[in-house]
Amino acid sequence: MANSKNPDDVDWDDAARMELEPDAVHEGEGGYYFDCPECGSPATIDNIIEEGRCNGYLNEQVEGVDVDMATVSCSARLQLELAYTADPQSET
Repeated sequence: MANSKNPDDVDWDDAARMELEPDAVHEGEGGYYFDCPECGSPATIDNIIEEGRCNGYLNEQVEGVDVDMATVSCSARLQLELAYTADPQSET
């Protein structure tokens, strides 16, 4: 999943991965977000998809979330991945 904001030089095969539990998704006034696994600041879904970074890296406050972005330092590059499988079509 490459885009102009997220360089192709990232080797996503070597990236750390984590499964998200239902309580990992938070809702703020501006939408849904996750906690960045590196710095703990909010990482809005839009910023992960569009910028590949958390709000701490981008120095963007999330409305309704009390985090002092001036004290956050982060170098994490983030990517969302949706995995799925489908049942084979039954032949009846």
